[in-house]
Amino acid sequence: MTIGAFGLVVAGGAALALRDPLASMASYTAGLMVLNQVAPPLLLAALPAEGSGRYRGAVATVFDPWIATALFVGFSIAVSVPEVLDPTLANALYAAPLGLLMLVSGVLFWGQIFPATRSLRTPWRIALLAWTGGIPMTVVALVWMLSSSVIYTPYLDVICRWDIPPLADQRWAGLIMFVAGVPLQVAAAWLLLAL
Repeated sequence: MTIGAFGLVVAGGAALALRDPLASMASYTAGLMVLNQVAPPLLLAALPAEGSGRYRGAVATVFDPWIATALFVGFSIAVSVPEVLDPTLANALYAAPLGLLMLVSGVLFWGQIFPATRSLRTPWRIALLAWTGGIPMTVVALVWMLSSSVIYTPYLDVICRWDIPPLADQRWAGLIMFVAGVPLQVAAAWLLLAL
């Protein structure tokens, strides 16, 4: 199985975790994080770096680093802390195909790291972009883990699939999000060490 096909299998499996979002905050977060942080690098690794010159114009437009970063950071915050949005906007976001949006924003952002799709050429700039984009997700993960109350009120009246209290479920979700952000930080550090 090629790495790209494996990425598709991983994305498909993660989408299954999104079928019942209120069954467990941790499993829902795991599904979103796999779609946003695990599947994108697998899919992008399948692109040949030497063929990037043939589609450089299209790549530069689609994988613009500032648009990719804005989408990635915006979705990280909006999905993780919906209270920052107007309730109508938050409801619209959660009614959308959230897994697909997370996958697309992840591919666009991770595309800044892979040679075939990145627009920036200086390794330290790419590393800085990766670290900057990963900060909001790391902060949200820490808030979820350290919070003394449940941030997502829909989870207060729901019995978790694993029969654990909502606050413990939220803390597990924060840990999952924190761990899912590690590969992005490692990729940024690798770019700096490769100088």
